[in-house]
Amino acid sequence: MTATERQPLTKERIITAAVAFADEHGIEALSMRKLGSELGVEAMSLYNHVDGKDDILDSMVDFLFASIGPVDTDSDWVETTRAAALAAKRVFASHPWSVQLISSREGLSEASFALMDALMGRLLDEGYSPKLAHHAWHAIASHVMGYAFQEIYSVFGKGEDHDHDRAERMLAEFAPKYPALAKIAPHLMECSHDEEFEFGLDLILTGIAAQKP
Repeated sequence: MTATERQPLTKERIITAAVAFADEHGIEALSMRKLGSELGVEAMSLYNHVDGKDDILDSMVDFLFASIGPVDTDSDWVETTRAAALAAKRVFASHPWSVQLISSREGLSEASFALMDALMGRLLDEGYSPKLAHHAWHAIASHVMGYAFQEIYSVFGKGEDHDHDRAERMLAEFAPKYPALAKIAPHLMECSHDEEFEFGLDLILTGIAAQKP
């Protein structure tokens, strides 16, 4: 019996294995049978620790939000919110299945509620109304999820995961027909997702700050 086989099967170990499996094979390929095989057990053994695949998927969402880390409630609200948004984008972009999974689940996870409560609580502490705090959360969350999606699927930008050849072919074909696109084409090939994300995030935070009573 190997050291891996001697490790007790726990829900935490199951979710960790599910995340690793999805990172390598995609979320669509995940099944109880395949996950059990990864862990060296029969699929039925998993049901002693999870209620089924839906429980695993919901727990994977919880894993994502928990990975963002705790919110620093002692810092300035702008600094706190900016740090949390940057951490969230890094987490989501590092797991190509994250945006798809989060969007497909009906409920929110315990960790996502904790993050929402902490960030909106900072805004309420600053004197923002509950309505404005809610609007601010949606604006920031949409920006984070949208940019994580772009970073995962975009053909533009730096990094080995981007299809530079395809991007160059697209620009060569379309840019000459569109003068504005032709002018920004060099930037499209060299743009940094982090730089673009932070530019938009700072605009959103500045706009939220302007709404302060």
